Amino acid sequence: MTSFAPSALPQVAPPDPTKHVNYSLGMVLGVDDFTQEFAYLSGHDNRVVRDLIGYGVVAGLHVTVDVDAERGPRVQVAPGEAVTPSGRLVCVSPAQCAYLNAWLEANLQQVEALGSPPPSTVQLAVVACYRECPTDDVPIPGEPCLSDSELMAPSRLTESFSLELRLAPVAQLEEDAVRDFVAWVRALPVVDGPGPGIDVFLESLRTAADLEGSPPASPPGLIDFLLGSPPDGIAIPRDDSAEYIRALFRFWVEELRPLVRSAAGAECGCGAGGVGELDADADCVTLAELEVPIAEDGISGAFVVADTPDVIVDDSTRPTLLHLRMLQELVLAAAAPQSLVVEGRVEADGTLSAAAGGLTATGLGKTGVYLIDFPGFDDSAERVVLGQTDSTYKAPKGPSTFEVIPTDDADLASDIGGPPGEGVVVRALQGDGKTAAGFSVRVEQLGAAS
Repeated sequence: MTSFAPSALPQVAPPDPTKHVNYSLGMVLGVDDFTQEFAYLSGHDNRVVRDLIGYGVVAGLHVTVDVDAERGPRVQVAPGEAVTPSGRLVCVSPAQCAYLNAWLEANLQQVEALGSPPPSTVQLAVVACYRECPTDDVPIPGEPCLSDSELMAPSRLTESFSLELRLAPVAQLEEDAVRDFVAWVRALPVVDGPGPGIDVFLESLRTAADLEGSPPASPPGLIDFLLGSPPDGIAIPRDDSAEYIRALFRFWVEELRPLVRSAAGAECGCGAGGVGELDADADCVTLAELEVPIAEDGISGAFVVADTPDVIVDDSTRPTLLHLRMLQELVLAAAAPQSLVVEGRVEADGTLSAAAGGLTATGLGKTGVYLIDFPGFDDSAERVVLGQTDSTYKAPKGPSTFEVIPTDDADLASDIGGPPGEGVVVRALQGDGKTAAGFSVRVEQLGAAS
């Protein structure tokens, strides 16, 4: 027996988010036109979020584990919001929970597939994903021989979420690469003297990353490069550091980021073609990873959460996204005056056996009195000066002294024949009042006085 009309519409390709409707006078608009326009507008917003802002947890979603008296250990996720790799907002509310024993029972085959015998601990990931829920059913025009349910259709799609326990976390190649790239850049030495030039510097980066030797679709090689230390010879010249840092930013944007971006919703430009539906299982954010100890129940033979050790929650790798207001405050804090620290070890004749920060020492001709100076010294700034004199096992009895003398001290100027000059005056004496064999000094300049 056949029906007079199909009970469901044929499947059609998802709308291309790079297209919008070209409205013309007299044009007849249908459902597909409105669907296409919505796809363009929402797709545009998603691209702005994911490409210009990023993805990750923006508020809440703290993951904890407690024990229910009847049902055993449970995972709880606090209310909050996250952005998925495609740029969609996931709002979780109210708080959610999942019982680990129930999950083990429902996923017995997956646990058994981990090994024989199964491992003593199971690694799980708490994953948040974007979902849409059809709602608000309304009557629709019917055809003969359709049931009552087929004469109703949802008129709205509500943005929602799903929380899942998975055996593996969601791949977050771009998030990992951002962390590794910043750590790699921070490890680049800053050196005095001229640099090799921006072009040579960039070519050295390409060689280190093996971008020219590796196939374009080989991000694992790129990750290996970021996990290692910078090769010898790649450095940033201090005087041209701004230009070299700009070059690093370009290197990331133009050459590295395209290799590590999530494939979810990566459409852009004319002729994108082949735009399909996003992988719903990949367009998610890992909130935490769990280390769950398991044991076999002696009666039922089922796997349950062991009494010891405790379930471990690790959220150190979850992507976190700071909002713009926080970034503004961080920029202001970074622009505030920072302390300047110099230190070194001074011999009795004023020579330096070790120094950092450009510290210099000059003997002022009086017993144990020295002038300490350094680049960036500000006479109006507050300072903390710490020092320790050298000694020997048979040094003269009595306490050695290390002290700071004001540069405008009248007696000092009289003894040395004039003002000591710009810097910090210190005196280092051994127990008998003679010049110490040497001393170590550390000066922290706290910023200009208001």
